[in-house]
Formats: sequence, structure tokens, C-alpha cells
Amino acid sequence: MPQAATAPHPELVALYRAHFQFVWRSARRLGASEAGQDDVVQDVFLVVARRLAEFRSEASARTWLFAITLRVVREHRRSSFRHLRRVEAYADSQPPATSDPIARSDAQRTLQWALDQLDDDRRSVYVLAELEGLTAQEIAGGLRVNINTVYSRLRSARTQLERALGEQEAK
Repeated sequence: MPQAATAPHPELVALYRAHFQFVWRSARRLGASEAGQDDVVQDVFLVVARRLAEFRSEASARTWLFAITLRVVREHRRSSFRHLRRVEAYADSQPPATSDPIARSDAQRTLQWALDQLDDDRRSVYVLAELEGLTAQEIAGGLRVNINTVYSRLRSARTQLERALGEQEAK
């Protein structure tokens, strides 16, 4: 006889409702494919459900969720054939065409393409600082890195993005 499902923990429900959109945006910005984004977000909240008791409020819930999202996206990208296709597309230096709501306008597609040019460390810091508006201190706490590392990665990401966008414009 199947077991009856238990009601989700109220804290989990509250986190899900408050931060679903943040996790969704972050997953896409970190490189989750359009086709795999639902799976990534679901996996993030499965990890949250398992680790909710371990959450310490040393970091904000958003940075904790971002760190989990980053790891889940990395794993999905590592194990997915779509990653290989994405790498081939980047080799052609063409921004991927997509019908994703985030990337509907040319500027949004270009931003997504530019973010895809960054490595995971620089990309995470850039997304949190520039697109999500977190402070360097919040980012350092959430990613468990030194604050100077945050500043260094952010500066490097900005430089790399400027270069990539400049090269894209020249084409």
C-alpha cells in the first residue's frame, strides 16, 4: 500500500513562494538551457527541501539559494548533451536564438550570450551584483569567498563582457 504524501514543511513553502522567480531567473542567467530550466529549478528546491534544517542565517536566503542553483546548473550542464551543442554554437560566436521570455529583445539575447562567455565564478558574481543588486558582502557570504575575490571577479567579468560585446558589435 502506497504511503500517504506528507505536507511540505511551511518554511519550504514560504521559501518557494518568496524566491521561485529569483531561482528561475538565476538558473537561466547561469546557463541552464531553456529545455532544462524546469528540471534545474525543481532540483534546486529538492536540495532545499533536503537541506532546510542545515540553513544558517549567516547568509541571506537568496545567496543560499543562488549557491544551490549554481551547483545544480553546473551539474546539469556537465551531464547534458545540450552543453556540447551550446559550446559548438559559441565557437561560431553567434548569440543563440531563443524564444525564452528573458531573451525576447535583441538586448536581452545579447546579454545572455555575453553571460555565456564568462566562466561560472565570474558569471555568478556578475549576476548577483549587477543583475540582482546584491552587495559584495552578501555575495561573499553566500558564495563563501573572500570579499576581495568578489571585487576581483566582478572587475574581471566587466572587462571580459566589454571585450566580448565589443567584438560582437564589430562583426
